[in-house]
Amino acid sequence: MLPKLAFDPVQTQPVPEASQPGLQKACADFESIFITYLLKSMRATISEDGLLGNSNESQILKSMLDENMAQVMADGEGFGMGKLLYERLKNQKSDSSYA
Repeated sequence: MLPKLAFDPVQTQPVPEASQPGLQKACADFESIFITYLLKSMRATISEDGLLGNSNESQILKSMLDENMAQVMADGEGFGMGKLLYERLKNQKSDSSYA
């Protein structure tokens, strides 16, 4: 038999208004990280020949470009994943005892 949970995942209480901006930022940051990994994965599928080549310096530059592009994309409309995640999490209990 499974042990009883300390919280009821079905019953949720809204997150207090004071923590709403922090939750929005966390969701936007999560979307930015996701987009960064997506861009890096896409970049790995193309050949390394080109203007920048494949030196260590060019790899660092490409990585920085991917991170910056992902942040700009997430700050704008993004993919909508940050907004979707925020809408889902804003109604969750803000108790950190089960985090």
